[in-house]
Amino acid sequence: MRAVNEKVQEYFIAKGELFRLIMDSTIMMERGKKLARGIARQLMILGCNKGRVLDVGCGTGRVAIPLAEMGFNVVGIDISPTYIDIANRRARERNVEDRASFIVCDARDMGTCTSSYKPFSAVLFVWSSVIGYYDESIDSKIFSEAYNISTDRAALIIADAICKEYMILHQYLFGMTKKVYEYDNTVVMERLLYNPATGNVMIKQEFYEKRKGDLMFIGDAHFELHLYSLDELNKLANKSGWCLYKVLTDLDGEVGYSPFTTLNAVFVKCKK
Repeated sequence: MRAVNEKVQEYFIAKGELFRLIMDSTIMMERGKKLARGIARQLMILGCNKGRVLDVGCGTGRVAIPLAEMGFNVVGIDISPTYIDIANRRARERNVEDRASFIVCDARDMGTCTSSYKPFSAVLFVWSSVIGYYDESIDSKIFSEAYNISTDRAALIIADAICKEYMILHQYLFGMTKKVYEYDNTVVMERLLYNPATGNVMIKQEFYEKRKGDLMFIGDAHFELHLYSLDELNKLANKSGWCLYKVLTDLDGEVGYSPFTTLNAVFVKCKK
């Protein structure tokens, strides 16, 4: 596997167990199931529910495994060997290992890593897990990789992602003050540092464990992400042959765009 961005390496691999406290919490696992139901609905509407689905940046399988339980054939890829081991174990425990496969893979190399599984009828980028960690040329290549390994009628779904409009609105309304989140027995103090000149956001987190009424510090982590506006993301996808089909406030809800929610966008291959 090629060299991974240093911040990506630190957050998702070196300090991956901290992020897993968020990702595998009860609230996020339930959110994953809800996302899976919404994705399944969109794929069935488009007729993309028969072939394989690729979940890029799948983590421990919180979306891929529920999709497999609904009957989809899913392949999940992630740069973290630990996450992939957990996802494969969970697939066996949930008796969907025949429909859910997980492999260690860098999104930049998805064409090579998934050569024995392609073509895919759908590709998923869920929860700001894929785009924005490198530069625009790399992000464009990732879109191209997804295009090249999918069928002519494939869909690309970007779900539950942070976009630039959301961040600007958040900054305008609330400023960059710390926010506190609870994930089961973990408290996360998070600060977003957004630079409008670059479109980059630095996310800094402190993790605490709840112990007998006290908070015990267990670690900190941070990463930087470039945010795209909807029109910027659309233009980037267009360069690789993807055309915006619809934007939804919720994958299970109404068609439309709102800067008050995370981004849910469905792309299809442009007509030649």
